[in-house]
Amino acid sequence: MKFVLEHLRKVLGRLFEIRQGETKRVLLLQANIFLIVTVILILKPIANALFLDRFGVMALPRAFILVAVFAALLSYGYSRLLPRASLLRIIQRTYIVFILSLVGFGALHLVGLLDSWILYAFYIEVALFAVLSASQFWILVNVVLNVREAKRLFGFIGAGAIAGGIFGGYLTSIAAPIFGSENLLFLCAVILMICLPITNTLWKRYVAPHQTQLRQIKRKSSSEHPYRIIRQSRHLSLIAGILAVSVVVSKLVDFQFSALASATYTDSDELASFFGFWFSTMNIISLLIQLFLTKNVVGRYGVGFSLFLLPLGILLPEILILIIPKLWVAILLRVNEGSLKQSVNKAGIELLALPIPLEVKNQTKTFIDVFVDSLATGVGGLILIICVSILEVPTEFISVVTILLVILWLYMARKVRVEYLRSFQLKVAKPINKEESKAIDLSNESVLGGLKKVLTSGTESEILFVLKKLKETNDQTFVDPLKSLLLHPNHLIRAEALGRLYFYKGLNINDQVRTMIKDPEDEVRIAAFEYLIEHSSADIEGLMRHYLVDEDPKVRSAALMSLAIETRDNLALKLKFDLSGRLARGIESISDPKSQSDEVKSLLLAVGHSGFEEFYPTLLTYLRHDDKSIAVAAIKAAAQAMDPDFILPLIELLSQKELQQEVLAALDNFGPGVISAIAQIVNEHENLDEIRNVALLLERKHFQSAVDLLFQLIAKGDIATQAQALRSLNQLKTSFPHLNFYKKATVDLILAEAKNYTNTLTVLYAQRAKSQPKQSNEDQIADARNSLVDLLERRLDGNLERIFYLLGLKYSPPDILSIYDGIQSKKQDIYVNAIEFLDNLLDSQLKKVLMPLVETALLDNISKDAIDQLKIKIPTQYECFELILAGKDQRLKLAVLHLIKVLKDVKYLPLAIKYVDDHNAKISTFAKEAAAAIRG
Repeated sequence: MKFVLEHLRKVLGRLFEIRQGETKRVLLLQANIFLIVTVILILKPIANALFLDRFGVMALPRAFILVAVFAALLSYGYSRLLPRASLLRIIQRTYIVFILSLVGFGALHLVGLLDSWILYAFYIEVALFAVLSASQFWILVNVVLNVREAKRLFGFIGAGAIAGGIFGGYLTSIAAPIFGSENLLFLCAVILMICLPITNTLWKRYVAPHQTQLRQIKRKSSSEHPYRIIRQSRHLSLIAGILAVSVVVSKLVDFQFSALASATYTDSDELASFFGFWFSTMNIISLLIQLFLTKNVVGRYGVGFSLFLLPLGILLPEILILIIPKLWVAILLRVNEGSLKQSVNKAGIELLALPIPLEVKNQTKTFIDVFVDSLATGVGGLILIICVSILEVPTEFISVVTILLVILWLYMARKVRVEYLRSFQLKVAKPINKEESKAIDLSNESVLGGLKKVLTSGTESEILFVLKKLKETNDQTFVDPLKSLLLHPNHLIRAEALGRLYFYKGLNINDQVRTMIKDPEDEVRIAAFEYLIEHSSADIEGLMRHYLVDEDPKVRSAALMSLAIETRDNLALKLKFDLSGRLARGIESISDPKSQSDEVKSLLLAVGHSGFEEFYPTLLTYLRHDDKSIAVAAIKAAAQAMDPDFILPLIELLSQKELQQEVLAALDNFGPGVISAIAQIVNEHENLDEIRNVALLLERKHFQSAVDLLFQLIAKGDIATQAQALRSLNQLKTSFPHLNFYKKATVDLILAEAKNYTNTLTVLYAQRAKSQPKQSNEDQIADARNSLVDLLERRLDGNLERIFYLLGLKYSPPDILSIYDGIQSKKQDIYVNAIEFLDNLLDSQLKKVLMPLVETALLDNISKDAIDQLKIKIPTQYECFELILAGKDQRLKLAVLHLIKVLKDVKYLPLAIKYVDDHNAKISTFAKEAAAAIRG
């Protein structure tokens, strides 16, 4: 028996992607829906035949309206019951009620009393049971499966529903004329009794372990009526709208089919047999679609595409029936509607509900499935009463109404796909700090009050944030808070506050600012000079001359720097103050090792602002100073000088991590001209670190030439350079999406990276299989192979990261990076939502290649089953080594050559000899050592 089950698991795994540990769960779910639909497909033909035989086709619209009324009552009672009982208890009670009622109706039919209002009650119960039992089952499926499992397995589980339809329909077709329809009602009661233990088993094995979570969900679900929840959600509203329109269309189609059928068949048993035959035939077609098309359609083209097939399948025959109102056209219409509704469309509709939180789903799904379905049934009845009884139009003209409804259906299907995608996007997107991204509305009194409160009592970081937001404002309400900040203990706040007060033209605080010239911090002294130069109505020349000879060298330095800033574009003032002579004497003085760093920094900044090119060599000297603060001052000075000769020296400094941000800010001052210098480095330099770091600068340049250069960096071949270039391209696309990021070339790069990933994965699997535990500290082979395996694992992670950065160039970078973070999450729900978002985002070509790789990438241990699902061949050890050595990864090559060296196996000698003369010195050395060890 165990052998049979294992063989069955393998067969199901190959055919339907049922993975290890899922077989029992899936088969139980499939058996459950098979039995439910079998009952439905026995009851529906019987109810339809008895009703039409007794009341005629013109009574159907009234029956539809009554179904809607009783569905409303059922939905109200159901919503009241939901907070008080578990889902299992509700399903059990539903089965028991319907079992007892079927026995009662069977007994009445047996004695000939199933007539008049009792027949109406029977018809209504069958209609309600069909929607309620199916709805409860799919809620149970949503509890038992997650979104990724559901997407793989809905097709197979749904095949059980269709098989039940086939079995039930044909059983009715054959048995009704022989045994009578009354006896089939008792059979339905027995079948429902079998559903009870199946449901109990599913709950006990797969739901009960999460009982605490479900209780929390139940408590949450008791607060709001389902209608309000649906109305507040665009996603739920569209699902309800699609269901409503599809049900109305279905009732119109059903009426056309029934009208033409009842005109042809006058005997009730013959009519029941006809309905049973065609219901089963529809389900055979539906089963074939479900088994061989649904998974491919939904998996390859997405949920959105699957929702279009049913309305299009109805639209074409409805146009035809306007021209040829014959029974065979009605059969074609009904077959299209019935087969697609239970296969592709059913999977699409159920998948639409997956991103909805479980507590919301529990409250709304049954309401939608029962009340909305039945309300739409009533609307369909009203339309038929108006068209057939009041307007007395021919049956074929109902197609005009149907066609209009189908157009509305197609519109909503298009809209709901966007909402479905957005649901997963919101689940994996990173929160945005809106406070930092939005501008401050200074016209709002409450905003102004809040800002003043921050300036007077906020933390240092809050005050600095507000001061930066208040640039170039002269609102008088801020004067007093800003003046009080001039005494703040944080020198950056003092300098920023003075910088804001600079813009208040009528303000006179010169006396207070003069005292700040003696401040111990450079930033404050310089801000004070800038303020006084702008606001002094007295002799500015006298003010500057006084402080240029101040006894405090810090004050003199700050005055000199302020003079350089003030006279940059004024040659006359430069000559008047002898700025060149002062700078020359200052440079001479700082050559003394005893000179203070503050003086050196102020002088360097003064040189940068002065515009005197003869002093620029001094700045070049100090760019690589050992004192970081002096080097930073030289970098800032070079940025102010904006001389092209500084570009290459500054770019060379990018490799120094501690100076990187200051260098990038400085190079930003040079504008687009810096890109040509970067191109020169990329084309002429061999230093990979230097080439790699220019990507950080290019990502700040909103020019197409920057994008082109970054793509050129990707082609350089170094893995770290490629990764940095891709990160920078994603940053560029986020900031400047109007640039061309070469989507076709990007797709080629993605496919190449995916192939590289597959190769690395197969080599890793093969090397893991060869790994052995270390026998001793001297076990060189185990050490060498473990090192190779560790390196391959890191390379696999790098492959995956590069794939996602490349995807960011084709799609939205924030979306892709959120997905990448989500799939690495340890939280199952975040991971599942991220995978589903990616699955719906990718086009069919990339989805087919990438989705299996992404799902395999997240397995802790790559199993043989996972490799088989990828349909890739595991290479021999020789092929593994050959593959790595033919690649571009230097570290992997060295690891393989080292492993060959310690293996000392003669069959690897040709591989070692091949790389003895490699242009890379390290690889050549390792190859020689490996060859020597083998010959040893």
